Amino acid sequence: MQEPQKSLIQAFLDGGWLVPLIGAAGMIARILSSKESITAQLLCKRIPAAAISSGIAWYILEQTAIDSLYKAVIYGIVGVISPEVIEGIVTLAKRIAKNPSRFIRK
Repeated sequence: MQEPQKSLIQAFLDGGWLVPLIGAAGMIARILSSKESITAQLLCKRIPAAAISSGIAWYILEQTAIDSLYKAVIYGIVGVISPEVIEGIVTLAKRIAKNPSRFIRK
């Protein structure tokens, strides 16, 4: 007999809460290894954004049958590249908002 699926909230409490920390750690590594100047504003913007982005990735991948090592790598990468991912999503959304009929056919 199979176990009933855990609710996402219970799964988050059981270990998913670590995922935003993985994303934040990825961003911290990026900041420490970059040549750009590190400011308090940079830290306060990018680290939480990386944590939130990794949390969203966890939500998307939680029920996906992928080895946990691959998931952990994905969460870290999402944290590292979160500024570019967020910028890309915002740019795409703005293009769609300007001309929705181009993207959404009736």
